[in-house]
Amino acid sequence: MSDRFVLEASKEEVEDLFSVSTARDDFFKPDYNITPGSLIPVVYQEDGERKVYTFRWGLIPPDAEEEIEGNDNFVVPIEDLEDDEWLMECVARRRCLIPANGFYKWKFSEKKSTPFYIRLLSNQLTAIAGIYSVWKSSAGRGVYSCAMLTTEANTLIQPVDDRMPIFIHPDDHEQWLGEGKLSESELEEVFIGYAMTELTVNRVSEDVNDPENNSPELIQPIPK
Repeated sequence: MSDRFVLEASKEEVEDLFSVSTARDDFFKPDYNITPGSLIPVVYQEDGERKVYTFRWGLIPPDAEEEIEGNDNFVVPIEDLEDDEWLMECVARRRCLIPANGFYKWKFSEKKSTPFYIRLLSNQLTAIAGIYSVWKSSAGRGVYSCAMLTTEANTLIQPVDDRMPIFIHPDDHEQWLGEGKLSESELEEVFIGYAMTELTVNRVSEDVNDPENNSPELIQPIPK
């Protein structure tokens, strides 16, 4: 499960990487312990225009009665897409990029769970593949919500967990954000993301276990 991630990049870094602009400085306050249900900045394309706005992290089903019903849909395994017509529609028409500096994973044992932080070795800002939807509330308000796409963990991450979010390489941002349907081969190519050698996994403080904790110290490596 990938139920926490980090975004500590500045507004300028996000605008530069994703070729997008916004006047909303408040979208980019550093957050070192982002949890499902949070409002997060998301890059997407709508009516031919690339935009960045805050979406609810947790894909709200079209038949939901309340926003909170999306909280359980914060990740979607790519293996589950073909079995759900609505999810396939999202992949075909509503793809997005979730800016992130890294994500947390927990290694579970009989006695405890140990948190790890996974990021690019370069420590640069990156993008997680996402899909989004627009849910209409009973009052007619459109609520944008999103979910991360996940895949089988590579051999670097497997000792911690068997799943990982899908990183999208900058060279593939334009194709992923395009409003046209991608073929199976195009999806496979985009999902390659980064090589395992470009990632690093570091054990971090158990303070991250508490969602109320939010500081740069959470991502500092603990020496082995």
